[in-house]
Amino acid sequence: MLLTLLPLWNYRIAKPFKQLLEEGISLEMYYCIRTLQWGGGIMTMSELAQYTKMQKQQMTQMVNRLVEQGLVERIYEPSNRRIIKIHLTDKAAEYLEQFLEHDAGCFRPLLEEMTPQDIADFKKGLELLINVFSSMSCNCHDQHDVVTSMKENAVLQDK
Repeated sequence: MLLTLLPLWNYRIAKPFKQLLEEGISLEMYYCIRTLQWGGGIMTMSELAQYTKMQKQQMTQMVNRLVEQGLVERIYEPSNRRIIKIHLTDKAAEYLEQFLEHDAGCFRPLLEEMTPQDIADFKKGLELLINVFSSMSCNCHDQHDVVTSMKENAVLQDK
């Protein structure tokens, strides 16, 4: 069933979503800044890499691109400069707010194709997926806060 869902999800959800992203912002970059937002706007490089399931080398490259775009900044821990925290900038917060307010409306035509029962079923399915994936371990000590924020965000987005 998952392999049947993936192409349908790609063409109906993922592909239209990718087209909304600004020039220079990849889907992975968007995921990173959303994960940071859910985590309270700041995480260590290791936490972000663990949560996103990226290798540290890949995360370093991703953070470099996010820094170049002005979406995050690196903060070095004064007591231990080996610890690097990634902090969302105001520009990232503005981008996410604008994106959710204006651009996510691209899904309106998809929802308009659905009957009220389809919408209720779709919502229930999304809630179930969020709960299942949120309960899975990511080996990140702040997982509870991130997962709680993701669930709260999902409730807010429903409105």
